[in-house]
Amino acid sequence: MQSLATLWIGDTLGPLELICLHSMVATGHNVVLYSYSPIANVPPAVEARDAAQILPTDRILYYNHPTKPSSALHSNLFRYALLAQTDLVWIDLDMLVLRPIDTDAPYIFGMEHEKSVNSAILRLPRTSPTLAQLCAFTPDTWGEPPQVTGLKRFRRMVRTFGRGRPITDWAWGSTGPKALSIYLRQNDEWKFAAPREVYYPVAFQDLPCLLEPGRLPEDALGDESLTLHLWASNLRKILHERHDGVIPSGSFLSRRYTAARHAGFLG
Repeated sequence: MQSLATLWIGDTLGPLELICLHSMVATGHNVVLYSYSPIANVPPAVEARDAAQILPTDRILYYNHPTKPSSALHSNLFRYALLAQTDLVWIDLDMLVLRPIDTDAPYIFGMEHEKSVNSAILRLPRTSPTLAQLCAFTPDTWGEPPQVTGLKRFRRMVRTFGRGRPITDWAWGSTGPKALSIYLRQNDEWKFAAPREVYYPVAFQDLPCLLEPGRLPEDALGDESLTLHLWASNLRKILHERHDGVIPSGSFLSRRYTAARHAGFLG
């Protein structure tokens, strides 16, 4: 059984990340947490490793969003390097694990929408042509993202004299779910995608139900559901805007918080 591996950019884990780490350990998984600097509150049951062993860097890469720069770019490049160099299974630190995952399966990823997959949990064989294409993204990549095609791509390349734009100026998701979905189709690996109910049973727009008392009982998610994506940055926003930053008692997330606290993951 292969370990789950994730990355944290920062020096302290928040409650949502600790809840998710507890869910991974509680379902029987070994967990490896990579970081570029020491993290103050890594739970004892989680193995800490140096992220530079996988992707050495002198800077963290961010998408240059005008109001909300995102380290998702660095996280994407890191996970592809991880899959190419190890047998570990990538998982985002805002993925709640509900049931044991078959981490020995050669392909682990799932549908988020009818036309796209997500990369929040991901494993591809080292021989995967999709993985090879994803690993071609580097901090020095210039051009246009794979989802920009046809006349639009041609015009952009003409305007930039054939250079395109630096990867840090690409739209959020360009090196993540968008590229993954495109390359999987190109390489006939799309067929290995698990149904949406397996890894993403609660849709992005339904996130508020995780904070509403009595809204999502434990048995509401079917036996086929193995994980649940919290989309942490958005869930935190909902939590602060609608609940004054306090997890409502009796909610799905409250039960998960209590379980993690009793297990010693939250101090």
